[in-house]
Amino acid sequence: MRIIISGGGTGGHIFPAVSIANALRQLRPDVKILFVGAEGRMEMQRVPDAGYEIKGLPIRGLKRPLYSPANISVALDYLKSKRIVKGIIKDFQPDVAVGVGGYASSATLDAAHQAGIPCLIQEQNSYAGVTNKMLAKKAEKICVAYDGMERFFPAEKIIKTGNPVRQALIETSITKEEARKQYGLDPQKKTILLVGGSLGARTVNESVMSHLDDIRKADDKQFIWQTGKYYSQDIQERLAKEEPVANLKVLDFISDMGAAYKAADLVVSRAGASSISEFCLIGKPVILVPSPNVAEDHQTKNAMALVNNGAALMVPDAEAADKLIPLAMQTVDDNAQLESMSANVLKMALPDSAMIIAHEVLKLAGQPAMDNGEASKLAMDNGEWKMDNGETSKLAMDNGEKAAPVLNDEATLDKYKSVYFVGAGGIGMSAIARYFLHKGLFTAGYDKTPSPLTEQLQKEGMHLHFTDDTAQIPEECKDPKTTLVVYTPAIPDDHSELNFFRSNGFTIEKRAQVLGELTRTHKGLCVAGTHGKTTTSSMTAHILHQSHIDCNAFLGGITKNYGTNYILADSDFVVIEADEFDRSFHWLRPYVSVITSADADHLDIYGTEEAYLESFSHYTSLIQPGGALIIHKGLKVKEQLQEGVRRYEYSLNEGDFHAENIKIDNGEITFDFISPFGNVTAVSLGQPVPVNIENAVAAMAMSQIAGCSEDELRNAMATFQGVDRRFDFKIKTPKLVMLSDYAHHPKEIYQSAKSIRELYKDRKITAIFQPHLYTRTRDFYKDFAESLSLLDKVVLCDIYPAREQPIEGVTSKLIYDNLKPGVEKEMIHKEDVVEYVKTHDIDVLVILGAGDLDNYCGQIEQALREKYGVKD
Repeated sequence: MRIIISGGGTGGHIFPAVSIANALRQLRPDVKILFVGAEGRMEMQRVPDAGYEIKGLPIRGLKRPLYSPANISVALDYLKSKRIVKGIIKDFQPDVAVGVGGYASSATLDAAHQAGIPCLIQEQNSYAGVTNKMLAKKAEKICVAYDGMERFFPAEKIIKTGNPVRQALIETSITKEEARKQYGLDPQKKTILLVGGSLGARTVNESVMSHLDDIRKADDKQFIWQTGKYYSQDIQERLAKEEPVANLKVLDFISDMGAAYKAADLVVSRAGASSISEFCLIGKPVILVPSPNVAEDHQTKNAMALVNNGAALMVPDAEAADKLIPLAMQTVDDNAQLESMSANVLKMALPDSAMIIAHEVLKLAGQPAMDNGEASKLAMDNGEWKMDNGETSKLAMDNGEKAAPVLNDEATLDKYKSVYFVGAGGIGMSAIARYFLHKGLFTAGYDKTPSPLTEQLQKEGMHLHFTDDTAQIPEECKDPKTTLVVYTPAIPDDHSELNFFRSNGFTIEKRAQVLGELTRTHKGLCVAGTHGKTTTSSMTAHILHQSHIDCNAFLGGITKNYGTNYILADSDFVVIEADEFDRSFHWLRPYVSVITSADADHLDIYGTEEAYLESFSHYTSLIQPGGALIIHKGLKVKEQLQEGVRRYEYSLNEGDFHAENIKIDNGEITFDFISPFGNVTAVSLGQPVPVNIENAVAAMAMSQIAGCSEDELRNAMATFQGVDRRFDFKIKTPKLVMLSDYAHHPKEIYQSAKSIRELYKDRKITAIFQPHLYTRTRDFYKDFAESLSLLDKVVLCDIYPAREQPIEGVTSKLIYDNLKPGVEKEMIHKEDVVEYVKTHDIDVLVILGAGDLDNYCGQIEQALREKYGVKD
């Protein structure tokens, strides 16, 4: 069962698309879903965040006026996108194509229609978008949220389904009084909620600011005001100059909208289609302020659909500054009007939209839902969907799982007695597992293969098994009310244990979501980048842990100083390695962040280098006002910093932070750290590797901003012992050297090879390299060969597949054939590496790669020690 879903550009398109995918997965657990979006648009980060694969197209919207010369390139991009999507469809072989509006939908559904694939489109607004109007003739079914859509679409194709919404808003069990107490408000006072989206709405904000005196005097009322992160700092600075307003709760962002809606007697909001659908389902009286900056003024048309039914009030954007707050205060006092608006808006609700649409998709595919006794209770009657018990379904899901809790305090964690990890043995997952073990929770999980790390976790008390078998899940982890499930995106969609948790109502979070909550409750010091982030974050953690500040830390490697990838301390700071794979770092909210590099990687996820760079660009927007970005000089990342975020550059020998007077002599490295906050002279590297000079500059910069002193910086760098598999010396004598390095990207290998060459100029250097991932090898085999050619001899093992299936024609021989002339080269199986070092001359040996070749390092070291008579 294969479905393509295409569209995006805004949350109003993306959220319904993800909800439809979640419903399809609920009805057919065996379904394979592929999203197609527009490169550089919001969907390229939001869809992977929701756990789905997405392919990007170089497609853009038409410019105004239509005869603009710029539209020539737009047309060429559309034709290119059509060619790309035809290939996607040929490879994926979908049963149905679903379009939700947005640039990518047009090319995708056009190509699907030409290939004879049934198409369904979903229109969220009361005024149809241009793309959906163009696609109407090619679609078998058209799902709409409003009456009167026959003026846009053929009547015989229309199904009124409503818009999918966040089910957590409906299912919240919090009472109005509890919700108000949660925001520190009086449980008895009338409450008005003012929202303008996550980024905010200038008009709503200015209306509040211009009526602060009126709000202050209305002591029988109280207000919750989401300013939006974009405007937050400016609003806070302006409020600081005003007299306090005791009845005004000001927030830059509201994460729990269910509680906020429950607390409110009246809501003031923009008129986006998704928001209006939510108001209908929860029966909330609302004053709508349509945004004037949308195509075809569709928010006004959305609002009028409610206003004409007595279900809402509307204030035009141009009049809001003067009229909005007075009207809101007048309306909230009119109980009869509130009750009337609530009753009328409820009449417009269309529950179970996502499930209804998913059923229509399955019908087009000619395949029924797989009902396991928990599936939909919907029944067809005279062509309309109805609930067989008259109740709203509780089955719709948010982001593929139940809405995740906020793990931001001990009280929240107290509800969980156990944590289960699906994919427990990864270096990042194991750090989180250790966190919960330390908290005293029953901790268990699955991983594909045993390893020294899983063995250590078992010794620390974690219950692990290595077969995908639901029968092996401990009884302590089978209660959805008391068990939190954490999973890695590397786990395939058909994993039976993960699907067991999904289908039985467990709270499921990515590792990155858990870390993201920690950055909301601590000052997050986050290190991102294609390479260098593990060493830099480990250095930072060591500096802070040795200082008067201390820190918590979740690292991507085992530090030699502490023998772990996790540090727990009573500190406001948390050091986190910010992983760009699957856009996981978008869950974080850093206080200070370093970006070490942004060389294209994970193109199986991102598709293009442009999309990869865009993910870093979005990441920079997440740094908190008052914090700082420390970025490597010369990166192609287009930063999107919030107001109040300081920006610094660093590199080896230039930038705000850099090194001078570098001395590499007799296995030791010293340098002076140059900083706008005070230089630190005579810094000695405890792990004297040339590439670590630049990593040290970044780590010291972040630690200095956090408050570490000159002596603390100098002393910590001298005692830093390194990280397992990061320039990890196993043997280091005058006649024999062996080290292991996790380098698995061409630029990482280049840095590793360059550093080894600097240290051992006149010696023969042999590398045994295991490529990691078929897609990475396919995309960068020439770059791998270029970097490895810095060495004297290269021994290539088979590709380590990790989460991937083999790709025809992609093997290690692609690298082998492109090594430069003069480089000695061989190809062997990993099982033969120990015998290989026994029978070949070795001077300096480096084991390279992120796969499982490192598991043989102990045997290789022992064989070399015995062969050359090396002790210590």
